[in-house]
Amino acid sequence: MAKKLKIFLSIFIIFFIIIFIWYQNFKSKIIIKKDTIITINKWETFYSLAKKLNLNNFFYKIYLSKNPPNFELQAWKYKINSWSTISEILNSLNKPAIAKEIKLTILEWWNIYDIDNYLTKKWLIKKWNFIKYVTNKEKILKLSKFYKFIYPELNTLEWYLYPDTYKVNENNFKINKLVVKQLDNFEKKVYNTILNKYSKEKIQEILKLASIVEKEEKNPKNKAIVAWILKKRLNNSWPIWADITVCYPHKLTSQECKMVVSKYIREKSKYNTRTMLGLPLTPISNPSFETIYATINSKKTPYWFYLHNTKTWKIYYAKTIEEHNQNKRLYLR
Repeated sequence: MAKKLKIFLSIFIIFFIIIFIWYQNFKSKIIIKKDTIITINKWETFYSLAKKLNLNNFFYKIYLSKNPPNFELQAWKYKINSWSTISEILNSLNKPAIAKEIKLTILEWWNIYDIDNYLTKKWLIKKWNFIKYVTNKEKILKLSKFYKFIYPELNTLEWYLYPDTYKVNENNFKINKLVVKQLDNFEKKVYNTILNKYSKEKIQEILKLASIVEKEEKNPKNKAIVAWILKKRLNNSWPIWADITVCYPHKLTSQECKMVVSKYIREKSKYNTRTMLGLPLTPISNPSFETIYATINSKKTPYWFYLHNTKTWKIYYAKTIEEHNQNKRLYLR
């Protein structure tokens, strides 16, 4: 019995020594032989890297248990230098990722919820972080010291986040840097060219109306006519009846709004132009220069109504409610 136990212990010790030697070899083994860029996805953890790096899962788990990283793994692209061991690879994932400039295209009819959703899907921010920044009263107050068109009493920068294509550092993205670029763009392209001659109240009226025109009409040829119709309704104490405004207080993206607009159509709010007179509390998107210009220089017509064929997006105008109802019967099928 003692002899068998001795043999068993000897085998166990030999096995342990072999495992120890293999583990030491694992720790010192060169895993990456040339400079490599690896992408860490947002669902990945340190433990899931074994498959990505083609590591021995058993020894890798032992290594992590004995050497737990003191940082969180972030979704990004990282550069791993040539001749890197496992410890050097993990250290590389704690360093700033390699700089990579990308283009972000902010579309004309987007609101802050669209932009936040877009940046989240690009993995540049956590959801709602952009919204939190552009609705932060303290930050708005600070920005008002640098931009004449930003007033301290504002609760959102929805007015001035100019839609355009912007270059940003994908690996070191900062919300404040994007916002400043948008504000600079608005100042250069809009405020300094066509808005600086107007009063604060008039600028706000123009931007609110332009934000609706931007969402209501995509064809540049029709924007000035739609703007005129909405102005005429306002000036005659009509509700302007722009369905696109009803979703805004519910913090929905443009796509989400399309699915539920009928749900809120009769709701009373400071944005629902179906149930209120006047313009919404704030703009509902960030309009382009083209749309703001068309709103200011609206084209006089005899029309009071318009609607779009939902399949072709062609617009149909009407002078009377009877003509408008006839258009509904013909084109809203």
